[in-house]
Amino acid sequence: MTVENEKALQEFLSEAQEIVDAFNRNLLRLDEALRARAPYDPDTLNDAFRAVHSLKGLSGLFGVARLTHLAHNLENLLDSLRLGRVALEPATLDLLFEAVGLFQRVIGESAGAANENAEQAAQLLIDDFVGRLERVGQKRDAEADEAPWGGWELDAGLLAVLTEYEEHRLRENIRAGNTLYRIHCAFDLMTIDKELEQLKARLKPIGEVLTYLPSTDAANDQQIELDVILGSSRALAEVRAAVESESTVVVVIPRRTRGEAAVAAAAAAAVERAAAPVEKSASGAGAGAGDGGGGGGGGGEEDGAGELSVRSLAQTVRVDIRKLDSLMNIVGELAIARAGLQQLHDQMKHDRGLQHLSRPLHEELRALSRRLDELQAGILEVRMVPLGQVFDKLSRVVRKMSRDAKKEVRLHVTGADTELDKLIVEELSDPLVHVIRNCIDHGIEPADVRRARGKAEVGTIAISAEQRGNHVILTVEDDGAGIDADRVVSKAVQRGLVDDKGARDLSQREALNLIFLPGVSTKEVADHVSGRGVGMDVVKTNIARLSGIIDVESELGVGTRLTITLPITLAIIQALIVRAAGRTYAIPLNSVLESLIATVNDVSTIERREVMTLRGATLPLARLERLFRLKRAESGATAAAAAADSGRRHRQFVVVVGLAQHRVGLMVDELVGQQDIVVKPLGRALSGIPGVAGATELGGKRTVLVLDVAALVEEVVAGPGARGPEEAAA
Repeated sequence: MTVENEKALQEFLSEAQEIVDAFNRNLLRLDEALRARAPYDPDTLNDAFRAVHSLKGLSGLFGVARLTHLAHNLENLLDSLRLGRVALEPATLDLLFEAVGLFQRVIGESAGAANENAEQAAQLLIDDFVGRLERVGQKRDAEADEAPWGGWELDAGLLAVLTEYEEHRLRENIRAGNTLYRIHCAFDLMTIDKELEQLKARLKPIGEVLTYLPSTDAANDQQIELDVILGSSRALAEVRAAVESESTVVVVIPRRTRGEAAVAAAAAAAVERAAAPVEKSASGAGAGAGDGGGGGGGGGEEDGAGELSVRSLAQTVRVDIRKLDSLMNIVGELAIARAGLQQLHDQMKHDRGLQHLSRPLHEELRALSRRLDELQAGILEVRMVPLGQVFDKLSRVVRKMSRDAKKEVRLHVTGADTELDKLIVEELSDPLVHVIRNCIDHGIEPADVRRARGKAEVGTIAISAEQRGNHVILTVEDDGAGIDADRVVSKAVQRGLVDDKGARDLSQREALNLIFLPGVSTKEVADHVSGRGVGMDVVKTNIARLSGIIDVESELGVGTRLTITLPITLAIIQALIVRAAGRTYAIPLNSVLESLIATVNDVSTIERREVMTLRGATLPLARLERLFRLKRAESGATAAAAAADSGRRHRQFVVVVGLAQHRVGLMVDELVGQQDIVVKPLGRALSGIPGVAGATELGGKRTVLVLDVAALVEEVVAGPGARGPEEAAA
């Protein structure tokens, strides 16, 4: 495959994934309506049909045969559903949700180099799925043989141009007892698209736009007049109020008497036999008619789907995330150059011969900083995607897992529009699935147990997200049984992860944090869902990899809450510059929770560990100079330097860092400030140094080491006696 073809395929797969995500969202809305035992919006089902129709066309164009085969057969069922030939039932919806997983599997295998066995296995699944689709599609409901159009006075010209879908929706509105309205309106030729969409938006809350077609009464060459047919249960006055236009005429389509209806029925049947359905043009006013009722069938449908796809491509530019990483690195290099210029400016201020250049240089530096910050923010914004992409997938997971567990569970989501870096959102999917699985399997009780405890039979899992500064706070909460901390400690002791004495000294928070250890589970017997003690360990590992922090709170009989704190992005590295034993280091700010000052009296020793109390909790401490086994310069030191050093040792700064569920205080001599940095690798010879992630330049040709917070925290948590990188870190 040539580079051009490979690039085109990747573009297609990206768009295919977007289409599948949109299809999934439509299914979730349909599922919500079925669960609430409420009528579903026919536009939602029609949008699902259009999504699969578009996917079929695109996959055929790019030669992804399995995707085309799957979409084609699914399209047939969706067409029967939207035309009312097959009833939308929970079992049918389950089948549609299953299609989402199959689509994603085929897209994933097409994006990578799937082996022949994997492709054969996927093909077997698709063949089985298609067979079940065909069996469901055979259960067709015929249209009722009632008097055509229920006695409504619909002229033959209107009926002749209705698409199959519009005809079905017209019958459904008549069966529901809705009133049919004819809305005569005029639009300027230059603004018809915008004004028509505004009219449809105003009418949607009160009824269903079934179709619209050019009026035969048009008299102005600069305008186009349309007759919009609306089905609604609302009164005439409400429809007129929704239209909000004095020039628009709204009338109720009259109904005939029984005798007239019988004569009209025979005439209508003759017209329908004599005239084949005329599809609306793909351009001009008629093009929107199919869309007005959710879309028509046949050729107009094909053209409409193709037009939508082209618009999507025209309005979207897909960029490889690696290119954005490269741009962000360049911005980081420019930030270093800016820091160097700032140092030169500071030197010029103290040089009388150059002071006259100091002010204009300062002005230029301010302009450079402003533009650099805007550039950085712009690149970051391009990388950001809403968390709703993950939450939509979780809704499908909750639906499936709750059914497998035979529990009624409702997922409540807030903050879906909160944005995170694309790479973080992708990596967040797996840990959230593990958390949801634990909520359903361990937390939410069966309906009879909940009823006995005075709870609602339907359990609730609430996910919320909000941005706070440069971090996003993600909360997952259930109203289940809660975590028995004593039982967790007992399991940890049984597995030798905690000794008896240590177990007795654990606080409530420390006891709950034991669920993140490998092998710890409160479930007595493992099954295919959980119980092996690896789920929360995976959550901890993945969150730590994202420089995130996780906290757990739980109350027996009430529920459990997990709070995950994540950086907005890992592309922009802001660092806290510190000094210890005369050396300068950079600590990634993503992992810094706070900094404070500690005196000798604040620090105590427990089992050879230095600790301090911070807001009622015990915080393990680690002196950076000891972790790296740094030596302080003693011989030849002046009295003033010795006195300053003594003062620093008596009063030290503590940088509180976090990794997953752990908190550690790194003790340093001085906090220099914050700065954007670009982390450079140390090379093979130094790459294995524990506690060091790389190096960076601070300006003025100063190179310092960047600390690996994850490694340092693990070192401290492991216990006293851990060895650092010795003099290599100096």
